[in-house]
Amino acid sequence: MSTAVKAVKITTDNKVSVVELPSWSYQAQEEAIGADYTEIVKTQRMMELFKQEVVMLVDESGLVKKRDVNLVASFLYGYDRHGHPICGDVLLAIQEGPEIFPVDNPERLAVFLKQRFPLLELEIKLK
Repeated sequence: MSTAVKAVKITTDNKVSVVELPSWSYQAQEEAIGADYTEIVKTQRMMELFKQEVVMLVDESGLVKKRDVNLVASFLYGYDRHGHPICGDVLLAIQEGPEIFPVDNPERLAVFLKQRFPLLELEIKLK
């Protein structure tokens, strides 16, 4: 039986939230961001910012589907350096070797992102 997990989601309308997925399956990840297939994206900029192997799960065909540009995800991807945006919503995860896991403390990561990117609207209920 799959266990529900929490994940950090950054949307194209500049919201960062903690969402609950029914499981950490590919299907649940894809449904959470409206993707047919996800792609794992990691950059040196993300490593420097997060100080760990944080990756983005993005819609592989977000650009082809004419999804809106995700400003924060595009910055993390390095759009300002190479001109290729991330289109669509994204989830953040941790990579350990070939495995991808949900982040340990999604609420803390969401607050960190809000602090680093003031344009983001934070959508979580802190306990």
